[in-house]
Amino acid sequence: MSKENKRNRRLSVLLTDQEMTIIKSYFQQTILPNLSEYVREILLKKPVVGRYRDTGTEELLKELTVMRRDFHDLIITYNQQTKKLNTASESEINSSQEQVHQLEQIIQESARKLSRFLDQTAEKWLLS
Repeated sequence: MSKENKRNRRLSVLLTDQEMTIIKSYFQQTILPNLSEYVREILLKKPVVGRYRDTGTEELLKELTVMRRDFHDLIITYNQQTKKLNTASESEINSSQEQVHQLEQIIQESARKLSRFLDQTAEKWLLS
């Protein structure tokens, strides 16, 4: 920050608890990084950009996060079973192969569900 733009002046304002609560609630509805910046913008009559929530996107992100976590867990289990299969003795191979095959089917079904979900979401988005 250049010397002429350095903030070296302080402005003190006394507020009631209720006033402070109201100001903080207004601040939380903005994209500004801190309360000082918010108050400075308001006092200097600069525009303040509000934060809005797109509930459709929020729901989509929640669902995708759950799917991603489930998919991740499946892949980890699949990798563990594959390693186990590679190091198994001949007597253990048949049971390990069956477990790996079951996991492959679960992963394929999860991929189909994810694909259907994405198709439905894209269709809803295109219609809006």
